[in-house]
Amino acid sequence: MSEASDSIETPDAFGTLVERATLLISAASASVAFMLGFRLGAFGEVFFEQIFTIWVMSTIVFVGSIVSRLPPNRWPERLVLLIPSVWILVAWFNNPLNHSRTDDVLVVLTLIVTFVAVPFAAWNLVAAIRPDFRILPRSNKITVAAAVVAFFVVGFLFGARNDVLLTCDDFKVSGNDLPANCVQVDSSNA
Repeated sequence: MSEASDSIETPDAFGTLVERATLLISAASASVAFMLGFRLGAFGEVFFEQIFTIWVMSTIVFVGSIVSRLPPNRWPERLVLLIPSVWILVAWFNNPLNHSRTDDVLVVLTLIVTFVAVPFAAWNLVAAIRPDFRILPRSNKITVAAAVVAFFVVGFLFGARNDVLLTCDDFKVSGNDLPANCVQVDSSNA
């Protein structure tokens, strides 16, 4: 076993580096996946702000890997970081002026961005900060992927059944549009 592997699996007062890396990557990626799923469940689409956030993060990691020795250092891995840019290009061509039929492509790309680009970009950000994280065991990598998928599904279900958790006022206060199934609460009887 290598010295780096020993150091990431040796616990200190706060657990192991493996555990902390898994938690950090899972929390960041699953949070984004949850909101993507929620918006898809509540409104039938993912909001552009979230895709732009993912695009910025992926683009920064992509450019950083080219102008420095930060990971990822191989082109196949770098190209994964361009998936959000492909989404932007498809959306550009699918603008209201063109009325093209690329909506299905956008949905598929949104799912790929959620399940591939988000965890991959997060992984590479963490690996750039702490290179030992790249050698996490496969089980920890699967844990991250499972967290992303699980919270995307939970977010979708919460969004689809927002009427159980939220009211129309919750959406209004947050500046969101109202989903078709939001519940109006009569405040005059309170």
